Amino acid sequence: MAGRYSLRGIWEDVALPELAYGFTLAVGPVKLAILFLAVAAICLVGYLLDRVSLSVVVHPEPGVRQQGRIGGVTLTEATELEAYLVAPDRVDAFIERYRGQAPGRGVFSTLWSFTSGRFNDATRQLFNLGQASFFSNIEHVFVNLWLCFRAVIWALRFHPWYSLIFFSFSFAVMCFAGGAVCRCAALEYAQNEKPGFFEALGFAYHKYRSLVAAPLLPAGLMLIPAVLIMSVGMLGQIPWVGELLFGVLFGALALLGLAVVGLAMGTTAGGLLLFPAVAYEGTTGRGAIGRAVCYVLNRPVWMLFYIFVAGLLGSFFYLIIRLTVYLVLKAVHGLIAAGMAVAGGGEKLDRLWSGPTFFSLVSRSNEAANWSESLSAFFIYLFFLFIVGLMAAYILSYLFCASTIVYALVRKKVDGTSAETIYIPLAYERRGEQTLH
Repeated sequence: MAGRYSLRGIWEDVALPELAYGFTLAVGPVKLAILFLAVAAICLVGYLLDRVSLSVVVHPEPGVRQQGRIGGVTLTEATELEAYLVAPDRVDAFIERYRGQAPGRGVFSTLWSFTSGRFNDATRQLFNLGQASFFSNIEHVFVNLWLCFRAVIWALRFHPWYSLIFFSFSFAVMCFAGGAVCRCAALEYAQNEKPGFFEALGFAYHKYRSLVAAPLLPAGLMLIPAVLIMSVGMLGQIPWVGELLFGVLFGALALLGLAVVGLAMGTTAGGLLLFPAVAYEGTTGRGAIGRAVCYVLNRPVWMLFYIFVAGLLGSFFYLIIRLTVYLVLKAVHGLIAAGMAVAGGGEKLDRLWSGPTFFSLVSRSNEAANWSESLSAFFIYLFFLFIVGLMAAYILSYLFCASTIVYALVRKKVDGTSAETIYIPLAYERRGEQTLH
């Protein structure tokens, strides 16, 4: 009896069915619609900014570009971004040498091409089961994620004004959309209630200050010790006095560095729980930070375990969806090709659509014979962009839904609060009072 109970307790602690439920939540039409619109808005703003500024320097001779290798990932110095990632100390020379020799590119299109390439490379590596081990494949995925993070640093460093506009807008949009999706996931997971599109947006609107403040407050706190350290570094350039000041204050600088690292680690660890905390509790930004950090510090092992399992399940579900989309497109392409062959031709299809590949869903033809084929190829390209946007919306939806489930599981372990307990605003509630059901 005790053995059966202990096994049942272990199964409940592992919570595999609950974590797998994240896929069901993620494919909800309301959540996908919200995040698809968010992705479309961000891409539209990036596209418009790129029409105004083509400031990224491009290598003029593709055949003689240098290559670099970072953690098993091979990069070709096609733009200043790759040059920065391969050799940061040579990027200024790259920009100075090739500026104006080839048409420039926009920052958004450069980031989109690079990050989508890294994503496809990581996906391809997950299928490499014959020549690589599971842990090397996971390492390859993290290397690609690290490169994407460094790409954002490149944009902030070399294109600060563009990045300020684009990333500020993206942050505002994702806070709104993420809060709405987490609220949908929390209600469905807690009470099997599926809020409507405008109900979810209404919650995000009323809690928008909390959703924005939750990630901004830790970032602001990190800036204070970071600016103090940078200030001492600037004073260190003063002859004689600077080096003395640096030596005397070195111990204090180390403590400030510890504060920066501690805040960064706490924000990173609890960052996934910030929006779910607002969605579940209806709390303020400070309250969300307190809950997230408290839960992470109290159950760090379970937190990491839930995130790891949710990540594995999410990767599996994504590959299944991608395989399904590929098979559908492959079947459509094959049937259309067969129909054209019966009618006595097939060259037109090659000009309109070259066919799907598993690791590159977008296909655009440049060999149209006339205006009607060009227009048809354009509509096909728009359809593929819609598919890519939908895939991106699913990935974000799964991230928010899985983090909401993880929040509920960790909260139950720390506070003993059941997943069914969730903040429900009353009909007459207008000033932020909170009610738990």
